Amino acid sequence: MGALRYMSRRPRFPIICDLDGELVADASSQQFERRLRKVALPVGRTFNIVDVTGEGWVLQPELSAISPLTLDKQWTKARVIGMFNTSLNAQRAGWQYPPRSLSNRRLEDIIRDLAELLDEAEHNNETGKR
Repeated sequence: MGALRYMSRRPRFPIICDLDGELVADASSQQFERRLRKVALPVGRTFNIVDVTGEGWVLQPELSAISPLTLDKQWTKARVIGMFNTSLNAQRAGWQYPPRSLSNRRLEDIIRDLAELLDEAEHNNETGKR
């Protein structure tokens, strides 16, 4: 995949992208592009992305594009947490993000927390720690 194009505007980072159950979180477009170059994405598929504001986006690998044109326009706290808790990353690390006290937490804070957990899990996986 070549350099990413953004249709109409860019998402607010960090973002979390669901690549068939494997979540990736990146703090910048450069990090995300570097990560995607390492992954073989299936042809004809699109992948959901949620940005730090909870806005839904879609990655279209065939077009090397990220677009806000998706049916999943605004994500809820429960949906973001559910995506994380059922992800392969969380299962591998044995982590579950607690869905309690959501009314006291802003969606942006939850997404930042999950992005940090995903980064930590990736780092632990690379270094062989558990």
